[in-house]
Amino acid sequence: MKIAHVLRRLSFDDWGGTEQVVWNLAKAQKAAGHEVRILATQALCMTPHETVDGLEILRFPCVYPWWPMSPRLIADLDRKGGNPFVPGLGRAMREWKPDIIHCHAMARIAELCLRTSRKIGAKCVISLHGGATNIPTVEAKSLKSPTRGLFPWGKLLDYAMRWTRRVPEDADGIVCVGEDEYANYKRHHPHVLFLPNGVDVSLFAKAGESATSSIPNHFRILCVARIDRQKNQMTLVELLARHPQATLRLVGPVTQPDYREELVSRAKELGVEDRVEFAGALSPGSPELLAEYHNADVFVLPSRHEPFGIVVLEAWAAGVPVLASNVGGLGRLCAAHPDAAVTFPSDALDSLDAFFLRLFKSPQLRENVVSAGHRAAQEYDWHTLDDKLLAFYATL
Repeated sequence: MKIAHVLRRLSFDDWGGTEQVVWNLAKAQKAAGHEVRILATQALCMTPHETVDGLEILRFPCVYPWWPMSPRLIADLDRKGGNPFVPGLGRAMREWKPDIIHCHAMARIAELCLRTSRKIGAKCVISLHGGATNIPTVEAKSLKSPTRGLFPWGKLLDYAMRWTRRVPEDADGIVCVGEDEYANYKRHHPHVLFLPNGVDVSLFAKAGESATSSIPNHFRILCVARIDRQKNQMTLVELLARHPQATLRLVGPVTQPDYREELVSRAKELGVEDRVEFAGALSPGSPELLAEYHNADVFVLPSRHEPFGIVVLEAWAAGVPVLASNVGGLGRLCAAHPDAAVTFPSDALDSLDAFFLRLFKSPQLRENVVSAGHRAAQEYDWHTLDDKLLAFYATL
């Protein structure tokens, strides 16, 4: 079977949850004997063609349809959002003629995949990764803010091309990472699969390298997530002010630079700036990322909304006790394994503080949570999940 995975961007220096899902599913499908290609825009990576771990990656120039466009705005949209036109993408798919076009983006890229599939007789599957059914209003507005006040000339082209935006509804199949989305689309579409994110258990169980933190002799808090208001790292900065023995490592790409500035400013106001470290984006499965998990005393994900939370699986597999906000699919993931994580209401600093103290003061509790996390991680191995996805393709 020829499978094309299409996503908005794929940069090994600037990684996120969607990229990790696509990469691991593609590797598992290739290992199962299928012909697999990954197609993306050149956002954050201008390399047009490369082969990594036997997987062919094609990247295409994209155009953001607003006027005027500054270099800084283009860089911001490369990181997050943008809804670009990608002229060469459709042609590449028509020439290769995959059996399955599996799109991991929405809007114009999704519609392009859908239209191309109809032209070449392929099946189009669209994955929903971002909690599209339950993004808070404030978060939704922040996504649109970079282009507010600009002329949206792309809408004129959409109208001329008669783009319908009937995605994902018109796709042959819909794959949902979040249970909210699954419940929503299952009522209206005949082919919907709930497929949670996964983890390479054997990889994250390996011992990490030597400590990367420059701040020794502290209780080390780790958060692996893009620097973004959705991920709510500000709560962790506030937590530090209550615990002078704690340090914080923030691992992940910066998708909202102004939010990073807010985190740094608040840390200075609270006098904790010397205990906050930004590690930047780390490659998936890299020794540096493994070291971050294995050097941590506790992993905290305080997101305001989250369709799943793949990093929780990594923390479980790596043997790190988990604290997570009780929101969306993340809350349900933890509820399904109640002994493997301690949850708290999003933005509820006092609740987070209370649970943090419990973990800090009780080595036995930490050991129990870690053991339960190891058991939970086994259920989400990538090869198991890919078997379910391939079976879903066969039903279309």
